[in-house]
Amino acid sequence: MNIIESDEWYTPPEIISSLGEFDLDPATSPDAYKLNRSADDFYTATENGLIRAWSGRNPPYSNPLLQEFLNKMAVHNRGTALIYSKIDAKWFHDIVLNNGTAIKFLYDRIRFLKPDRTKGMHPRGSSMLVAYGREDAKILSGNTLKGEFVYL
Repeated sequence: MNIIESDEWYTPPEIISSLGEFDLDPATSPDAYKLNRSADDFYTATENGLIRAWSGRNPPYSNPLLQEFLNKMAVHNRGTALIYSKIDAKWFHDIVLNNGTAIKFLYDRIRFLKPDRTKGMHPRGSSMLVAYGREDAKILSGNTLKGEFVYL
């Protein structure tokens, strides 16, 4: 797939480093992994992290897979998801509010990196971090990114 057609965006390294160490990134690419070293291990789209065992966090940001990964995160009950802050979406109410442990609503909008590593445009919406499980909620409560932390 060429870069123009790609739906792939990379999380800025400072976001990942603010969340501590990850065991697994269940949805990434070799290029994104080289940039961020976001986890000890990772699954690509071809390897399909939805059907494999998990030991970590970081689902993809875009639909329709977002909801599938959030559902799996809820069952796994360990990890932190970086997602759009769409509190009016049905999936937010059905999946996040019913299964998450804590949320950090981020103050600054995230400028994700393009595959060529340049910053993307300013996004239209804000983002949030959703922690699943006590350990991840504790990590998120001490996160240094600007925003508002709330236990669910």
